[in-house]
This record gives sequence, C-alpha cells and structure tokens, in this order.
Amino acid sequence: MLFRSPGRAASSLIGLLLLGALIFVAGSALPYFAFTQERLGPYWFERGWLMVHIMGGMVAVLTGPEQLWLGLSDRRMGLPRVLGITSICGVAVGASGGYYLAIHTPFGWLFGAGLAGLATAWIITTGLAYAAIRRSLYDQHKEWMIRSYVVTFAFVTFRALQPLVAKTGVGTELEQIAFLSWVCWTIPLLLTEAILQGRKIFAVR
Repeated sequence: MLFRSPGRAASSLIGLLLLGALIFVAGSALPYFAFTQERLGPYWFERGWLMVHIMGGMVAVLTGPEQLWLGLSDRRMGLPRVLGITSICGVAVGASGGYYLAIHTPFGWLFGAGLAGLATAWIITTGLAYAAIRRSLYDQHKEWMIRSYVVTFAFVTFRALQPLVAKTGVGTELEQIAFLSWVCWTIPLLLTEAILQGRKIFAVR
C-alpha cells in the first residue's frame, strides 16, 4: 500500500499535541522523579503507586501523537502496531495507578471520583480502539484512537487549566482541583465526539 501522510491541518495539530506532551512531561512529570517528600507532598506515602501512574501516563502521552499520525496515514502494519501495543501497556499501567490514587487521594471524594472516571474512560476508549483494529474496522479504530488520546491528554489539559482556574478566585483550592478532575476530560471528549459525529451528519446532503 502506498504510504499517505495526513493533511497539513491534521499534521499541524498532531505536532502541537506532541509539543504540549513534551512540555508537560518535562515540566510536570519528570520533576516527580526527584523523589523527595517536598516534591511528592501529600502523595509521599503513596509514592509507589504515584510513580506507576506517572510512568504509564508518560508512555501513553508521548506515543499517542506518533500513533495518531501513522494511524491517520492508513499505514496498517509494522511500527503503528508496535506503538499501539506500547500505548496500550502505558494506559493499563497508568490507569491501575490512577484507580489506586483515586481511592486513596487526600483531596476528597469528588476529586477521587473525577480521577476514577478519567481512568475508566481511558480504559474504555483504548480498549474499543484495540477491539476495532483486531476486527479490521479501520475507521472505527481511528475514531476510538482519537478519543483515547483526548482522554490521555487530559493530564496536560489539567495542568494547563489549573493556573487559569486559580486566577478566577472562585472556590477553594480543593474545589478547583475537583472541578478540573472532571472538566479536563469530559469537555474535550464531548467536543471531540461532536466533531467526529458532526462530520458524518453534515456530509449527508
């Protein structure tokens, strides 16, 4: 099959996602590997599970853009398969850590519920992407792969929105992070679904 790259708009968007992922990993994820009580804060006693969550999330967020680019290129063998398996492993590891941290979070049940919801959406979207490709349903696989990375990118979205929400001065810090634990993945996922389905609806004349 002739290799076909995504369009310019899609390639630019994927490039921005990769840049955002790299900035997030360098500025927010890697500093945790200093492994000091000051850095880990309230998660010091859950540091093992925190590292599991962070390492799985790093794998998923960094492999996602490359996987999206190759997937949208209609390249169905070789490297995309390796990246897909790597990403699935990252999601499985990251989500398992996420569930544990959601149950044992010091930031309250509402934040924990948001984190658990995120982990659940992460597993479902990734699992359905895998199920689709196993059945050679390439279009469905691409859509679920996009949804999966939108959920994966929620970690970046959370960090990007946190200082903006803090500047509003609305609510306490705990209320703000609880709010963000839901907004960082539900709103992007809703908008993504509207775009995916809207393209099909408005394509019909």
